[in-house]
Amino acid sequence: MSKIILRSLLAAAVITTAASLHAKDAGAVDFGTLVPAKGHEYVEVNLKPGILKFAATIVAMDEPEAAELLRNIRGVRVHVAGLDDSNRQANLAHLNRIRADLAGSGWEQVVTVRSAKEEGDDDVAIFVKTSSDDAIDGLVVTVLSHDGEAVLVNVVGNIRAEQIAALAEKLNIRPLRELKLNAATTAEAA
Repeated sequence: MSKIILRSLLAAAVITTAASLHAKDAGAVDFGTLVPAKGHEYVEVNLKPGILKFAATIVAMDEPEAAELLRNIRGVRVHVAGLDDSNRQANLAHLNRIRADLAGSGWEQVVTVRSAKEEGDDDVAIFVKTSSDDAIDGLVVTVLSHDGEAVLVNVVGNIRAEQIAALAEKLNIRPLRELKLNAATTAEAA
């Protein structure tokens, strides 16, 4: 009897270890934390599969494209920090480290926006992690905005570029609309 218990415990340990190794999504990125500035906005949002499926059910009648995209997403993380002189350099260095880490670990930078405006510059970089030609495992958006915010977004799931581009077009999210252009360019090159 003790051999059966020992084998069962060993099998459970192996299955648990394998499941925890598989649970780490290829498209998930650990941002760490941005440095908040006193008196400025600081936001962290972490949406897990249950709430995303709930949201998909709610929007399905009015926005079927958005619902389809939400059903394929396993997680969304958003970090926003208002910037001032007390935290600007630390958050800029943090954002640049994240960008370098992504570029060095197989993520492809698909969008770069650096705009010069009278009131300041926008600096946007969008990265994707793909597992196949037609699916994105993860999407990371990094932004330093001219209005004084650092923004990090990570979307994890089985996402198609045309889904994101269609949704971005509908919701008027300018940097993400570029994915449609890049996806079309990639398809033409193939």
